[in-house]
Order: sequence, then structure tokens, then C-alpha cells
Amino acid sequence: MIKLPKPSLEFFQENQGEIFSSGNLAEGKWNVAVAEWCCKYTSSDYALAVNSNGGGLFTLLRLLKEYRGKKKVFIQSNTMYGVRTIAITSGLEFCGYVNCSLNYLMPTYQQVENFINRLDKPEECVFLLTHIGGWVNPDIQKIAELCKEKEISLIEDCAHSLGSLLNNQHTGLFGDAGVYSLYATKAVPVGEGGIIVSNDQELHEMAEKFVIYDRFDQKLDVGVNFRMSEINALLSYSVLKETEKIIENKYIISEKYQNACNKFGWDYIPPLGDGQKSNLYKFILISLSETPKKEFAQITKRTSPVYDYTLGEDKANITQKHICLPIWYGLEDNIIESVLLELER
Repeated sequence: MIKLPKPSLEFFQENQGEIFSSGNLAEGKWNVAVAEWCCKYTSSDYALAVNSNGGGLFTLLRLLKEYRGKKKVFIQSNTMYGVRTIAITSGLEFCGYVNCSLNYLMPTYQQVENFINRLDKPEECVFLLTHIGGWVNPDIQKIAELCKEKEISLIEDCAHSLGSLLNNQHTGLFGDAGVYSLYATKAVPVGEGGIIVSNDQELHEMAEKFVIYDRFDQKLDVGVNFRMSEINALLSYSVLKETEKIIENKYIISEKYQNACNKFGWDYIPPLGDGQKSNLYKFILISLSETPKKEFAQITKRTSPVYDYTLGEDKANITQKHICLPIWYGLEDNIIESVLLELER
């Protein structure tokens, strides 16, 4: 079901031969091109192409532990299990989950503040926050200010949010750093890959060294190979430069879904409004009833929910109270029509 724009495939095919003829299979100009594109697109000071979102997050957490005195990490309850494993694998002590609300399926400022107020030494902590479904956490600015006040490092898991905006600001730049995902199912799909973004020069320079074991300067005591290959970087750049066209295509589909939802009384998370511009990684229906399963029963044309499990408490019953409609680049008209018919029925 994953489709790439035709111009992306053509650009990749036009340029792949040069990689093989030059023999420069790693650490070449396409890695640079990905980073430069991301800096220009997001207005970040620094960007770094890596082999995955997870590799990028691990890099940041491990550096914060080793060089900025951080000892603990906490995450939100509504996120991928892999975020938990990355947090623990980094060597930081895991200290719990922030509850989430049905509003955007993310933690509110108040929920974050409540969690932080229970921490013994917040200045020793990292908050690994996840933006969900293609929307930016609506309280991210206040959360970032709170973390700064408490000396908590804020790392943004931006796996879902490349191209998403809150008040015209991209994710990854509210806290210390963030990491986008280019995995095959994401809003801007490449197959695999990630991009670290930051305005923190020192952290960026350490990350550059970390992902190549710091084999040249030999100053860091920690490091792993998280490089992106040149073939992966060329394909990434080929798709990234079509990001706005990919998102525009999703908005055409979304408008049809929104019209049907408004007409037939379905609640959904709007892609625009309250300063948000979603990248529409997901189109999310929300149930406000006490019997969400029954309410959603007739909607069989759906993709996987954002998550069908919770890592901590799910007081808002998020796992049961949302479903996702198909919305990917180049989605076939017959699938769209079948979804619209089910919403009407």
C-alpha cells in the first residue's frame, strides 16, 4: 500500500548510478543533502541523517546520560513500546509514564506537571515526549518551559510529525532536540531512516561524532554506528523534497472524510485549528460515548489505531475510543468511496 511520488522515483533512478560509479557508498553528499533539506524545511540550526528514528533517540539519550549528568527518563503512556525499550536501553533509569488525555491522544500540560511534581530530583531527568498521529502536542510550548524551569531535558519523538506544525513551528525544536522517522508507514515514507534536529550546537556536534563511533576526533567514550547509507540518503532526499505534495494529497482525502463526518455526526481530530497543521499521518475518529466498540462497529474500512495498547494507565480509555481511517499518499478512489459509504451507513 505504500506509494512513493513518481518524481521521487525518477530522481532516485537518475542519481543512483553516480553513487556506484564513484564508490562513495557512505558519508557522502546525499547525507549532507538530507541534513541541509531538513534545516531549510524546519528552520532548525542543525540536522543529522541517521539510520532510524530509534537510533537517533538512543543517541540523544545516551549523550545526555554520559555528558550532561542525566540519570532518569520518563515517557508518556500512549506511545510505541519501542520508545520504552529505547529509553531503558540508553542506560537511564526508567521512572514512569505520564498519563494521556483523549484530547489529541497526548498528555496535557497539567498531566505533565502532576508527574513532575512527584519526582524526587527532576533536574536529573529526561522527558522523552511523543507527538502523536501527525499532530503536535498542543501544550508543547508550556511543557517545554516547565522542563526548562525544572532543568529537565526535553527530547521530542517526532516519528509521526515530519511536516506537522503548531503556530508555524516544527516539532523537534521546542526542547533540546527531536528525531523524525522515515519508516515505511510514516507520513513521509522512505522505508527506513531518521533525522535528528536541534538548535543545540554542542549536542548536535556530539551526535555527529557518536553515530560514527567518534573514530576521527576520538574524544567521546561512547558511540555506535547509526550512519545512514548513501543509497538510503539518496532515496530519503528524493522523497523528502516531495513532502509538501505528499501532505497536500492527504488533505484532499481528509477533506472528503471531514465533510462526511460533519454531515453524519462523527467526531474526529481536525487537522487544522488551534494553531495546528497536521501532516495527516493518521485520520482519527474519536468516540465520546461509553460504548465506543458499538459506535465504531460498522466502520470496517480502517487502518491500525495509533496504538491498540497502553504502556501505563489508560484512564481516558484512548485505546478503545479512537480508530483510524485509511489515509496514505495515492490512496485509491475506490477505498475512499467505500470509507465514505460506511460513514454514511
